[in-house]
Amino acid sequence: MQTTLCPVCSSDVIIEEGSSEKDLVSCLNCSTELEIVTLHPLLLEPLAESAEEKIDE
Repeated sequence: MQTTLCPVCSSDVIIEEGSSEKDLVSCLNCSTELEIVTLHPLLLEPLAESAEEKIDE
């Protein structure tokens, strides 16, 4: 199990063992749905933001 900071509220977000890129996790503090963008380094993006970026591409 790893933890990283929520990009929205800076609270710890728990990433379970076996998680992979593009998996979705939730911040327990602000309830934002987050997508795992990369595992090394561990990077999360809010789900709505990553969807908007894909539309723009």
